[in-house]
Amino acid sequence: MSPLPTLPVEVWRQAFIMIIRVPGALLSDRLDPFSEGREVDVYWNRDLLTRSALLLVCKDWHSIVSELIHEHLHLTCSKQVAILADRLEKSKANDCSRDLGSLTRRIDVQLHNPAPKHSENLARLLRCTPNLEIFINSNFYMTLTPNSQSILPPAQTSPEVIKALLRTSAHSLRRVEWTCNESPGWSDLMGVLRDLRGLCSLTLANIHGSFSEKPRQEHLILPNLKTLILGDSPSFSHASLGNVPLNTLLMMLSESPKQLPCLQRLEGFSPFSPDFLRTHGHKIRIVRTVAYTPLLPEIIAKCPNLETFITIFPHQQLDHLSHPSLRRIGIFPISEDLVGVPVQIFAAYIMKPLEDLMCQIEESDLPKLVQIRIRNVGTLAGVVEHPVFTQKWWNRWNSRAVRFDDKDGKSFQMGNPSQGTATSGRQGNA
Repeated sequence: MSPLPTLPVEVWRQAFIMIIRVPGALLSDRLDPFSEGREVDVYWNRDLLTRSALLLVCKDWHSIVSELIHEHLHLTCSKQVAILADRLEKSKANDCSRDLGSLTRRIDVQLHNPAPKHSENLARLLRCTPNLEIFINSNFYMTLTPNSQSILPPAQTSPEVIKALLRTSAHSLRRVEWTCNESPGWSDLMGVLRDLRGLCSLTLANIHGSFSEKPRQEHLILPNLKTLILGDSPSFSHASLGNVPLNTLLMMLSESPKQLPCLQRLEGFSPFSPDFLRTHGHKIRIVRTVAYTPLLPEIIAKCPNLETFITIFPHQQLDHLSHPSLRRIGIFPISEDLVGVPVQIFAAYIMKPLEDLMCQIEESDLPKLVQIRIRNVGTLAGVVEHPVFTQKWWNRWNSRAVRFDDKDGKSFQMGNPSQGTATSGRQGNA
């Protein structure tokens, strides 16, 4: 093997950044819903084997790669949390080495049924990350029964974890998410919203407990928040519609337009609070929601500057839709998990409602419409096996200069190589 070329360390660093960093992972806001990338790609696109190999080449490479892999920590087991907490504490205490925790910009924690000691270790780790920008909590509680999985009641994120997060990284945090059935308690959430002045993106699947804080004189103000996502994404199921804690939060944020001066993107259950939309609707550019409600036209009307609307299929009713500035409509599946159903079932319960939905959009008054996207994954993956449907609607939309494309932004025009084999519309197990 020939010797490695002699290059400055910074040149190697730039090369390794291209290899190790996952595109979009360090963004302070969520990816655009029409982006080719997905949030889940942040986890699955990491090449762990390559990282491990680079660490073994030489001392200089080990140093560079070690720093880069500590930028984004994805924690999936309790042992991993304990090991990393020990490592970052040791690095922080060692004057002769680089403080690895100071390099960490994003932490994703995804533990199954975490115990109190696991929260203690996570709090230890968070105390070592003073420059953290993104914290995503996807802890979930579930038991396995002989017949199926059973979701346990919602659990509360440890106040110790919240305290460590705020004391160490309040000045740097830009994006905070709770995406599963562990959520912050009300008092902890209020601390997060009051202390994180730079917060740009907030996702809350739920809030634990009942709101008991005494009313305050001043408004709750989030001066930099651009994205607000509430409910059990991606489906925003009907279980969210009567979610008292999330509705209470919306009401708290509906008192003055000054509370959310930068809001641009709103996602969640439907219908949204009318008071909230009256107060902030004119700022909103992107809405994603369950659209099965007769109030939808009124909801959209309260967002006069709306540019992107995404409906969660098969909750669809878009008749009588009218909007002067709407440019993009997305039809996204209620589930992105791979499914298989008999052809007749798929035709009756997916393709027929989808045809009706397309007709409703066609009949709507949308003078600025330029793009319609069907996200053909999960329950909508089998759409590509219906070329009569895709070609028919491509022809209709193309005649109106409207793009009609798939999950990757590729046209549904006949012959598109992206329309490969799918499983959802084939004969299989229901």
